[in-house]
Formats: sequence, structure tokens, C-alpha cells
Amino acid sequence: MSGNDATVDPRTGNLDQSGMTVVPWRRGAGAILACLLCASTALTQDVTEPSLKAAFVYNFAKFAEWPLDALPATASFTACVLGDGPLGDALERSVKGRVLFGRSVSVSRVTAEGPLRACHLLYVSGVSAAQVSLVVASVKGAPVLTIGDIDGFTSLGGIAHVFVENGRMRFELNLERAKLSRLQLSSKLLALAARIHEGSGAPR
Repeated sequence: MSGNDATVDPRTGNLDQSGMTVVPWRRGAGAILACLLCASTALTQDVTEPSLKAAFVYNFAKFAEWPLDALPATASFTACVLGDGPLGDALERSVKGRVLFGRSVSVSRVTAEGPLRACHLLYVSGVSAAQVSLVVASVKGAPVLTIGDIDGFTSLGGIAHVFVENGRMRFELNLERAKLSRLQLSSKLLALAARIHEGSGAPR
């Protein structure tokens, strides 16, 4: 991005728009999304990586759509974290008192052997490639948005791989796996992806 870069406030998950023009949501969704998802990792000295990732994950979820049967009217949105305790703590702080799709958000720490198909979002970190393969296989076909920071995460069947590039949070997507999971990703999200994997071909 050029000009006045916006940042994500890791305490609230909100866009810090200081020095920026406030754009109406419907017309400015793309610009706001870019700021939310591509915020600098070096915001301030007291910002931790788990806090930044937590804000990133929360905002990422806003631009995905789950099938109606996966989110009953009385259900909360369940965000699960596997293998990253600090991120789970930061995500819990980030979503406290907030809603997604009109629902409260609960954060659950899970293990690879747990009931992962009950998650709406599953963040995977700190496990081996073999464990990633087992985890994504266990939720295959279920409407679970899998996000991970492990190298090759999308090639192993995860939907979104989060990584740092030139001091910014970036992401790549496995569009085929998202479709198999009956999840719809915003076109604005696709436009911001560093790479998109479709089928067995090379990423674009």
C-alpha cells in the first residue's frame, strides 16, 4: 500500500484510521480489507506477534461465508486454536465482547485428536507437516476454515497460509479446499492473496 498506511489495533482488532479518510463500508470495503489484512508487523514496540495474528485471523473470518446449516441461529461462532497457546490467549482477548455474523465468538484450544469438525475456524501452528495432513484430513468436507502459519500449509490441504513477507502479514489460499469445505471467500479476499492454489495446478 502507498500513502498513509493503516494498522490493526491488536487490542481491539479494529482498523486504526488516524490520518486517513473514513470511507463508507459498502464502497470502501476493499480498501479497508487491504489495511486489515496487510498491516505491518512492526506496528509498535509493545505489539506481539500473537496479538497481530489474532487481529488478522478475526478480520480474515469476516470475509468468508459459511453455509446456513453450519451456523444455526442460536449457535456461537467457534474459533479453535491448535498448537499455539499465546495466539489462543490473544484471540480470546481480541474477540471478547465482539460478534461475527451476529453471533458471539468462543475460542477453544484443541488437540489434533479432538472434535475438530465442530470448529468454524481452526488455526494450526507449531505442528509437523505430517500432523497438518492428519488435521486437514479429519475436517475434509466440513465447513471449517483452516488457517495456519506452517510452511506448505495450503499444499497440505489447508485453506489459508499466513506468513510474513517484507515486514507485512501476507496470505495464500487453497481455493479448491475452500470450495470442498462449502466456504465462500470474498472476491476482495482473493484479490489480496499473495498466491492462490486451484486444483492440482501451479499457484497463481
